[in-house]
Amino acid sequence: MNTNNADINISLLKHDQKNILLLAATLLLGLAILLTIKPVSASGDVHLGLISKSQLLDNHEDFAENYSGYQTSDEELAAVAALPDDLIIKVFFGTWCHDSEREVPRLLQSFKKSPVSIELYALDTNKSDPDGLATANNIKYTPTIIVYQHDQEVTRIIERPENSLSEDILSAWLQNKQ
Repeated sequence: MNTNNADINISLLKHDQKNILLLAATLLLGLAILLTIKPVSASGDVHLGLISKSQLLDNHEDFAENYSGYQTSDEELAAVAALPDDLIIKVFFGTWCHDSEREVPRLLQSFKKSPVSIELYALDTNKSDPDGLATANNIKYTPTIIVYQHDQEVTRIIERPENSLSEDILSAWLQNKQ
């Protein structure tokens, strides 16, 4: 009978060992999944990849404050008015980036009455996004603002403009037009 009890105890120990290993593996898998989840705001908006102007301004106070506090100059408004309507501006930025917090609201404020299309792409601190657009566009710094016309890149402004965003975009467009 002692041999049977020993056999049963060894069998139970092996069974418990398997359960413990299974539990440990499940916990590790769960932790790995949690570490890959994208940051989500209280409203449920994912802040990586394509993001709307309203999502950006509603969920990121510094961007909203800089947007409402920025006064567009007459030169900037004139530059925007001189641009063709068929431009597409792709903005790759970080909600964590101080240069982005300064430049993206200025761009949005300058173009708020313009029909020019502006696409906003929020990146993580590794300068990447879920769709791989940052990698495809060789983004190394934020913000990077790329202006297209007829699927051709007109200009790329990285981190900060020389004058203002709208004036630099107009200058580049006029040079490419010739």
